[in-house]
Amino acid sequence: MTEILNSVSTMTPQWLEGALTEAGHAPPPITAVEVRPMDDFLGAMGEVVIVSVTYDGDTDLPGEFVAKCPMDNEFARLNAAVMLSYQRENGFYDHLAAQVAARTNITIPTCFVNLFDPETHAATLLIERVHPASKGDILDGTTFERMRTLVGNLAGMHGVYWMDETLNTQDWLIDWTAPSLLAGIERTQESWRNVREQYPQFHSDDLVAMAEAFLADVPAWLERFAQRPWTLIHQDYELDNVLFREDGPVIVDWQSPMRSFPGMDLGWLLMASHNDETLAREPELLDHYRHELAAAGGPRWSADDLAEDLAWTGFFWVSVSHVPYTATVEFGEEFRFHRRFKAMMEGTIAGAERWGAAERMKAHM
Repeated sequence: MTEILNSVSTMTPQWLEGALTEAGHAPPPITAVEVRPMDDFLGAMGEVVIVSVTYDGDTDLPGEFVAKCPMDNEFARLNAAVMLSYQRENGFYDHLAAQVAARTNITIPTCFVNLFDPETHAATLLIERVHPASKGDILDGTTFERMRTLVGNLAGMHGVYWMDETLNTQDWLIDWTAPSLLAGIERTQESWRNVREQYPQFHSDDLVAMAEAFLADVPAWLERFAQRPWTLIHQDYELDNVLFREDGPVIVDWQSPMRSFPGMDLGWLLMASHNDETLAREPELLDHYRHELAAAGGPRWSADDLAEDLAWTGFFWVSVSHVPYTATVEFGEEFRFHRRFKAMMEGTIAGAERWGAAERMKAHM
């Protein structure tokens, strides 16, 4: 069996040739690999690099891959243990990626090597490098038309998989009752205390009360999340996980798919990735989502139905988005990943406020 790498920087020609062969490909002899950092990328939880390959012979295999594995630090290990990130990515590429690509308008990179150890959560993946393409950037946002495409494609996936019982046969695909999620409660509560002490100006009194209601009994709220109408979600559907090619967007980073209420995807996209243009026309995006959801086999939601789902989304994200912010604040503003987590936290607060999440959730408390 091919060894799972602790760091993709240690990849050798022999390892890559063996891994591709074991995965069912037929590479010619590989004489050299060059591993280099991905431009403008520094992950907080995963090591991601570009691998250039020299083959001794003709092949249809790519000359470049994206390789990834978990980072070797406390935050990354805790995230993997709580969120089961690499378990979910391994399962998605093994069992659902081809189906999602065939049944929806979402484009997914091809995975060529998919190694995972369920006991240690060690993993090594080799994925198609989508190139040429422009990277999405939550710090800049994108055009209204691109955002409309992303919203429509997302609604299509949600509609196709709406309450699809076949998803319950995928034992790697978690829902909100997954026991591992409970392991993150103490850290989330500690992070909340820290952010309230150090940055009391971040949250309004209504949002503080909402978050504290969630954090006072997380297990009960997660049970209630699981009882909402559900579908297949990406769960990290935001611009940093989108590559824009001439023929449309490609969605990457499938480490978080789950069975969940769909606002978790739509709300996260609009909270984390908006700019002035898309924010001004957000009602159009919400109407487009409802239309495409119904057209793909989902429910015919009213505007109020969707607003309710977005309120539950704001309830969750306001209560937890401070965790990566506080975990990376020591790095400072010069590190993009910290600026990214700060923008995400600020976006969740703004989204919850404009969707009236605190007022809506009072009816459920």
